[in-house]
Amino acid sequence: MIARFKLNFPEKPEFRREYDVDTEQTLYDFHRFIQSDLDYDEAQPVQFFTASERWEPAREFSLLGANSAELMDEVSIGDLIRASHHRLLYVFDVINRRSFRIELQEMLEPAARTRYPCTATEAGDPPAQIGKLNSAFSSIFDQAMPDFDADTYAPSGVDE
Repeated sequence: MIARFKLNFPEKPEFRREYDVDTEQTLYDFHRFIQSDLDYDEAQPVQFFTASERWEPAREFSLLGANSAELMDEVSIGDLIRASHHRLLYVFDVINRRSFRIELQEMLEPAARTRYPCTATEAGDPPAQIGKLNSAFSSIFDQAMPDFDADTYAPSGVDE
């Protein structure tokens, strides 16, 4: 079976995607497809969470299984659907806790000659993968030297 998921980002309502994913595929497969589709850097840490009706995170899935999280590559989409987990949060910017909301829309029969996962519909440009850091997370350097101009202190006498 094929699960159609709607992905959106509340801070950017014009952006949305619908993805079709084979229920035999894992969260890791889904993660890799999202990263590729949105042209994100796969080296950045990410997390999936199952979510409540109010989008509160619950069960955690990660790439490395740290902090009691389950491994993405050990959980199939079908496992989640059978456990009545129809909402997911996909944290794509871990530092700033920015996430996509993913919700199961419908179950479909697989289409002939279609490779899954695939994009069913798309609208708008995706948000930047890494957002601006909140002032609480700014670096010590930024706090100590807010008016520092690197051009003023560029080394002289260097051939360009």
